[in-house]
Amino acid sequence: IDEIIDWADVVCATNSGCGSDLMSERRFDTVIIDEATQTTEPSCWIPIKLSSRVIMAGDHKQLPPTVLSEDAKDLNKTLFESLIERQDVDIRTVLKIQYRMHEKIMNFSNREFYDGVLKADSSVAGHTLRDLTSFHPNSDYGKVSEKVIHPDKPIVFIDTKNLEASERVRKGSTSKENPKEAHIATSISSKFLGLGLEPEDIAIIAPYDDQVDLINGRIEEENLEVDTVDGFQGREKEVVILSLVRSNREKNVGFLEDVRRLNVSITRAKRKLIIIGDSSTVSAHGTYSSLIDYISENGEVIIPEE
Repeated sequence: IDEIIDWADVVCATNSGCGSDLMSERRFDTVIIDEATQTTEPSCWIPIKLSSRVIMAGDHKQLPPTVLSEDAKDLNKTLFESLIERQDVDIRTVLKIQYRMHEKIMNFSNREFYDGVLKADSSVAGHTLRDLTSFHPNSDYGKVSEKVIHPDKPIVFIDTKNLEASERVRKGSTSKENPKEAHIATSISSKFLGLGLEPEDIAIIAPYDDQVDLINGRIEEENLEVDTVDGFQGREKEVVILSLVRSNREKNVGFLEDVRRLNVSITRAKRKLIIIGDSSTVSAHGTYSSLIDYISENGEVIIPEE
């Protein structure tokens, strides 16, 4: 193995692997730490000591590493973020072209989190589900469903404020679930499968574990992915259905208050983003209120009555 590493021009390793007997005494021209905003500062120092030149890649506007211990909560702040605060333009460059999502899906995050500097490459700026499937208006869909799945609306908000769609907590759990939103999400996914989309093209995500479990129990397609927002960071699908879950009289949004979680969740979709939520609850937070306003102007806000 030593001979192979000596011969290689590029060596790939985890941060902790750089501290192994095979790696710890080696020196490299450059160390590149990918996803540097998802690793704790102590973890970053393990590979950093292998070179005098370090390049870190990441997005501090998205979620930090998961730190479960209250005693270690300071580790939520990454070395990447600390360096941005101390040095910023002196050491930073921004990758301004994104190659994932339709520009209308991109634009809210671009305005809200990235100072408007991002641009969608021409290969993705206008791409829609029409490139993947044939859509023909069909009375069987129903008027609401047809609006939701219509390919010419890359971003849709389904507002449950007039429905019986309150969140609930399972006995013995600290997580949240919302059965009505789970039903809507699974129903929409079925409509897309009926259009001919592959299960692998669709993801349903939610901020809470119990909501993910609830939806998973209702999905029959093995390859249709259901995950938490945190677990889906760094991933992408042609269609993403996001269930916000929170719906209560107190207008409490819980840890949706961390808008980095919102940024992650609304930037996973390539051609179609559908958000399900109760505007009367989530709009109590200014960023979510701005998002719904943005969708009203640039996409479709749908308010079902039953």
